[in-house]
Amino acid sequence: MVASCDCSEYDKCECCVPSLRLNYTYIMWLQIMIGVTPLWSPLMSVKPLNIVKPEPPLNLHLEMTEKGQVKICWSGPVLMPYPLKYEVKFSANSSQNSWQMVQVVLETSLAIDNALLDSLYLVQVRCKNLYGPGFWSDWSTPYDLHSAEVLYFPPKILTSVGSNVSFHCIYSNKNKIVVSKKIVWWLNLAEEIPESQYTLVNDRVSKVTLFNLKATKPRGNFYYNAVYCCHQNRECHHRYAELYVVDVNINITCETDGYLTKMTCRWSANANTLLVGSSLQLRYYRSKIYCSDFPSTSSKSEVKECHLQRNLSYECTFQPIFLLSGYTMWIEFKHFLGTLESSPTCVIPADVVKPLPPSSVKAEITRNVGLLNVSWTNPAFTNNDLKFQIRYAVNREEITWELYEISDAPTRSAVIKVQELCVEYVVQIRCRGLDGLGYWSNWSRSAYTVVKDIKAPLQGPEFWRIITEDPARRQKNVTLLWKPLMKNRSLCSVSRYVIKHQTSENTTWSEYVDNGTTCSFPWTEHTHTITVLAMNSIGVSSINFNLTLSQQMSTVNAVQSLSAYPVNSTCVILTWTLSPQVYVITSFVIEWKNLNKEEEMKWMRVPPNISKYYIYDHFILIEKYQFSLYPVFAGGVGKSRATDQFIKDGSENQNNASLYVVLPIVISTSVLLLGALMISHQRMKKLFWEDVPNPKNCSWAQGVNFQKPETFEHLFVKHPEAMSFEPLLLEPEIVLEDISVTKALKKEDAQDFLVIDSMFTKIQDSEHDSACCSSHFSSNSFSESSHDDKVSGEMTRQSNIKYATVISNSKSSGLYEQKQNHSSAFDRCCLAEDSLVTGAFPSSSWEMGNQAFLILPEQHGSQPSKTLSLSLISSEGFSEPSDQDDTFTDGDSPERSLYYLGITSFEKRENDIFLTESSGVMCQFHTTDLKDRGFLQNTSPNLNAFIESSLKYKAIVPYMPQFQMTAAKTQETTENKC
Repeated sequence: MVASCDCSEYDKCECCVPSLRLNYTYIMWLQIMIGVTPLWSPLMSVKPLNIVKPEPPLNLHLEMTEKGQVKICWSGPVLMPYPLKYEVKFSANSSQNSWQMVQVVLETSLAIDNALLDSLYLVQVRCKNLYGPGFWSDWSTPYDLHSAEVLYFPPKILTSVGSNVSFHCIYSNKNKIVVSKKIVWWLNLAEEIPESQYTLVNDRVSKVTLFNLKATKPRGNFYYNAVYCCHQNRECHHRYAELYVVDVNINITCETDGYLTKMTCRWSANANTLLVGSSLQLRYYRSKIYCSDFPSTSSKSEVKECHLQRNLSYECTFQPIFLLSGYTMWIEFKHFLGTLESSPTCVIPADVVKPLPPSSVKAEITRNVGLLNVSWTNPAFTNNDLKFQIRYAVNREEITWELYEISDAPTRSAVIKVQELCVEYVVQIRCRGLDGLGYWSNWSRSAYTVVKDIKAPLQGPEFWRIITEDPARRQKNVTLLWKPLMKNRSLCSVSRYVIKHQTSENTTWSEYVDNGTTCSFPWTEHTHTITVLAMNSIGVSSINFNLTLSQQMSTVNAVQSLSAYPVNSTCVILTWTLSPQVYVITSFVIEWKNLNKEEEMKWMRVPPNISKYYIYDHFILIEKYQFSLYPVFAGGVGKSRATDQFIKDGSENQNNASLYVVLPIVISTSVLLLGALMISHQRMKKLFWEDVPNPKNCSWAQGVNFQKPETFEHLFVKHPEAMSFEPLLLEPEIVLEDISVTKALKKEDAQDFLVIDSMFTKIQDSEHDSACCSSHFSSNSFSESSHDDKVSGEMTRQSNIKYATVISNSKSSGLYEQKQNHSSAFDRCCLAEDSLVTGAFPSSSWEMGNQAFLILPEQHGSQPSKTLSLSLISSEGFSEPSDQDDTFTDGDSPERSLYYLGITSFEKRENDIFLTESSGVMCQFHTTDLKDRGFLQNTSPNLNAFIESSLKYKAIVPYMPQFQMTAAKTQETTENKC
């Protein structure tokens, strides 16, 4: 064959032999043509296997042995047909002339003396055929021995829960190995491992041991714990060792079916402990007979195929089985890091049998005894040494089982004592080996008892009658009502009711009621006795109730009074009193019904020795109910007493009843009152304290120590120029009743005046007796006045003074009304000039009843308007100066005088008022205190004549000016605003 050659180079040719086979021997030569003359080279025999040049080794890295020795490791070329030998060379620096050769090694690793790690720098490896001729491969890429700052052994560990593992570490910092005693260990960089778990292997290698490991909890994509080897100053390298801890404590349970043909084993593993790329499988081997005391794994085991179920468990089936053989089995956990095994367990199929449930189960209640008799048939494929559990319950929607256990039942039956005899029972039974091995069988199919009559009914039903008049036939019709018997009284059923009649003429007859609890018949005799009996398959009741209908006894009035007290919507208390008894009462019958709805009458029989009874029913308290009470005698039914009214007070019983009605009202009222008090408290605080100064903001208070008691004695004792005044003339206590002025009906009349009809009442305010303000009084004058009032307090009784106020309002024009809320009364009365316009009226503690205001508008021209206002204030003194005192302290203002309005004592509806023309009087009041105000443009010149003609006075109380005020000469300071 001719091979293609490439002789493009000057002195070299390359020929490629295709389809090469390593083990063949090839004879080859070179043929050259010179012109037409061929030339041949000598023949050469070549076997390709002997002249292979391998690829250089890969993946050079450092590892550490368990003893702490460092070794250089690498990976040989793949797909080599023969073993290789390796040659390693080191260099102490990066220059190529310093390489040092070492001996040839046959493995893919070479141990390095720890002492040489500091001097060595680079390492390279090459390989060649171990046997026979061949070529050395090229040198591998140089590997820096100091590039790995941290070395771990092992770098990854896979272990099981509860085991102990150890890691080794060499830490290098800046190409310098750290001594082992300066190495610390951390787990996940969050938990420092205690130093007691460290071991110093040598001066360079540190070892840590972790004890009794717990399963690793997955954190995102991380299924391992990171173990860090760090410097003592807490400098950690980013490399770490990985610790995988898997929970392989897997429990294997096996169960042999009742037919003894197969054994099913089940096991499950926690999904959180399964690692990515891992697999689980059950391995087992069978012993010829029984199990060893200490089961162990074996290399001769087999793998059993298991199927994953919906509940994330695995199920494996062994079929056929050997009942007495021992099956040793365990779970094998496989991962690329290694293989783990669970603890082996040994199972004998005969010891884990789950028998079939008992069959042919029957149950019945025995007559006249009241016992539950249960019988069954033992399952097949079992011995007779069995124990049984019987569960039974009353057959209803919510079944509550009761358990009854029998250790051994050779008769295959059981008798159970039950409480209720006249109900249907459901019964189930299961079995298990008497020695306790194996499992309980499933519960058998349910068996049901049949309700049968055990005895005749114990007593007949209680009954009552309803009497209706039949005017057409001139007779009374009686309808009997009774309540169905309970099963504990009927024992166990009632097939029919027997009604026996007996008249005063000793005539008797019976009638039967198969379905229903009512019976009607006409009443024509004076006396008629009825008895109702209950009947079942055994017989009739022996204890029965009688009721005698007597026309004579129906007129006996034994109940004197009857009262009904509602407690709540489910209970009403009925109380009654009796008249002096002539006959012996055997019982009472209570009837009640809702009169607003068409409902059946309800009744109840109560003992004769009580006078109060609680009726439990659904009552609508806003609707009307009628309650009736019948006394029942031995000779008949007496006259009833009825009531259709609920009593809500008057006795201890209705106290409880009214409590349910009154308590919510009291609570809600208390809450509203508390809220009102809180709002009022806040408003009163603002009312009283809005003008209270802060002494620390006043210039005169700077440097004053308020903690000393003597400070308050001289707090207000400043001595501006005093103003003299005369004693206040007081009048005995008076009340102005009314000023009534009719509004103008015509538009032209509105030009004269408009007043508001109102009423004044006497006002007292204990906390703010003084309501009038003036210009700034001197401190000593004020104190003197207060002292005089205190001295004369015992001699002069308190009186009220009435004032009239004329208020200027130059801006008002025309007639208009302004509506406000009445929330407070006059604050204080202050002197004002004619031109003063009342703007805002601050709050005060005055209370106002009905008030009258005569409001006079401004005259055309320069004459100011005046408003006449009547008010009541205390006579004990004056309040503190207000902000409006600035009007009176103007340095350029002329001297002002104070005049008062004389008002007679109240005896008639005629009061006289006089007012001087030269003074202006202002009463402060809230704008919200007026509902209607009128302002007139023009004032009639005959105003004084109108007042004198409309308000005639009986006697005039003259008033002299109380104060003579002089304009203040000093300049106002900031202390006025404090």
